[in-house]
Amino acid sequence: MKNIFLLFLGILCANLLAYGQSPRQFYNIANGWTDLNISGTIKSKFTWQIENQHRRVDMQGENNPATVTGNPYNNLNQHIFRPYIHFQANPNIRFSVMPLGWMGSNRFKDGKPSAFFSELRVSPQVILTQNLRKLRLDSRLRYEFRWLGLNEDPSNHSGFYGGDFSTVSKRQRFRYQLKGTIPLNHDKMDDKTLYAQAYNELFINMGKEVPTINLLDQNRFLIGLGYKYNQYFSFEAGFLRQSFYRFNNADKNNIDRNNTLQLNLILNNVEKMLKKTNA
Repeated sequence: MKNIFLLFLGILCANLLAYGQSPRQFYNIANGWTDLNISGTIKSKFTWQIENQHRRVDMQGENNPATVTGNPYNNLNQHIFRPYIHFQANPNIRFSVMPLGWMGSNRFKDGKPSAFFSELRVSPQVILTQNLRKLRLDSRLRYEFRWLGLNEDPSNHSGFYGGDFSTVSKRQRFRYQLKGTIPLNHDKMDDKTLYAQAYNELFINMGKEVPTINLLDQNRFLIGLGYKYNQYFSFEAGFLRQSFYRFNNADKNNIDRNNTLQLNLILNNVEKMLKKTNA
C-alpha cells in the first residue's frame, strides 16, 4: 500500500507542475452528470456491475461567452455504458474487468453539438482498500484500451446508439484514483448512514505516439455526501472539478475546467432485493 501512495504522490506532483505553469488560459464550463449504478452477485467472490452515466453540459468547444445559457443540462455531452465483472480476492483487494464498454460523445462548436462520435473501451482494474478506523481509503488503478469511431452528424443520434467504427483511432490511458469515505452519523456503514467522500483521479495518456505535452490528459477532484438507506439503496451528490489539459490552441496553454454537479443512484444486491420483493 505504501508504494501505491508514493505512486499517487509522484503523479500528483507532476500534475501540479503542469497545472501551475504560467500563463494558462482557463475556460470554466458548467456540467450536470447523473449516474445509475447497479450491482449484484454472480457466485461466491464474483459480482457484476452496470454503470449507466448521462453527462450534460452548458457549452464547450469555442469557449464563447455568448453561448453560455447558465443551464448545466443544456446539451448532451456523453452517454456512457460500462459493465464490469469483479473478483473479490480478499477484503482488501478486488480485481475487475470491463469486457466492453460504450461511450457516445458530442463535439461542440459555438455552444452547440457539431459532431458525434462513439468509443468502445476495454478496461482491467484493481482496487486496493485500507481501513484507518472509520476512514476507508480506496486506491483504484485502471488501464483503458480505447477505440474511437468516426465523426457523425449529431442530429442522427439520440439515446443509446452504436456509432461508425469503419475506421478507428486507437488510444490507451492509465487512471489512478485515491478515494476516501467516512460515515458521519454511525461508526460504520450501517443502514441510514450519512457519509462524506472525496477523491482525486489522474488520467495519463499512454503510448509512443502521445506527444510529451499531452501525457497528462485530465484530473478530477470530487467532494460530496452520500446516504446509505439500506443494503440495497444509496444516494450520492457532490461537486466535481474536471480539468482537461487541452494545450491545443496557438499558445498551447488552454485548460477546460468543468464545474460539475454529480448525482448518483446506487442499487446493490439486486438479486436479493428482487427475491425479497417477490416473497
